[in-house]
Amino acid sequence: MNSVLCQLGMLLLLCVALQSCSVSKPIKENSIEAYQLVFEDQFDGTAYNTQFWTSLPQRENGSPWNRYVVKDAELAEVKDGKLHIRARWNEETNLPETGAIQTKDKFSFKYGKIEVRAKFNSASQGGWPAIWLMPQNDVYAGWPNGGEIDIMERLNNDNFVHQVVHQSDGNAKHISKGETPAITPTEYNTYGILKLPNRIEFYVNNKLTMVHEPTDDFEKRWPFETDYYIILNHASADKGQSGINFWPGLVTSTQNFPLEMAIDYVKVWEFKD
Repeated sequence: MNSVLCQLGMLLLLCVALQSCSVSKPIKENSIEAYQLVFEDQFDGTAYNTQFWTSLPQRENGSPWNRYVVKDAELAEVKDGKLHIRARWNEETNLPETGAIQTKDKFSFKYGKIEVRAKFNSASQGGWPAIWLMPQNDVYAGWPNGGEIDIMERLNNDNFVHQVVHQSDGNAKHISKGETPAITPTEYNTYGILKLPNRIEFYVNNKLTMVHEPTDDFEKRWPFETDYYIILNHASADKGQSGINFWPGLVTSTQNFPLEMAIDYVKVWEFKD
């Protein structure tokens, strides 16, 4: 009897241990066979596909990331099977001009897997390329209430990237959570998320880096049970003329401009029934 009770006790402890570790592990096997492809852009041709993408509008008094967006084919150039998202320096205005495209009103997804393969061909202090998602249909209106999913952001010449989620708490105050996985910037890396009901898994090169779930303050205004669209952009700070606080800091030299993120592909899968 004591032997049986001991075995049952050990089994119970094992189950508790496995449950406590589950948050840091993928729920589903991260295998292509588990999904069906619903969106793919390999960036063939000589321009981005307007069936999928549009340029973000210019906003002279916009947020730091989109303040200097310019609709110009050179800043979102498709060449040799890659999308080249750039930030260049305008010598006449002494300000940056940045590229940004999005799938808003053209493609969005609620649950599934997104993967983007990219590398950084040119970087410098003040550069800020990003791959991210915003809500097509907000659960809670306005930023950060509607939620933001940053699949990848890189600052300056860092050899790591930021993966971040933004939302608000029960008092509608901004809260966020993030990780900074290491990369080899001059090589292609894959960045992605697995978006599930009440769970978002973040990946770099198919390795789980972070899990976001509705716990504690994040539970009180959880905004992510809706469809999200894709944004690809290369932001840049200025030299201080605007007085804005840019996350990467200010540009100190324009020698390496134009800055460039090359994207090999964007793919989205949904779960097979």
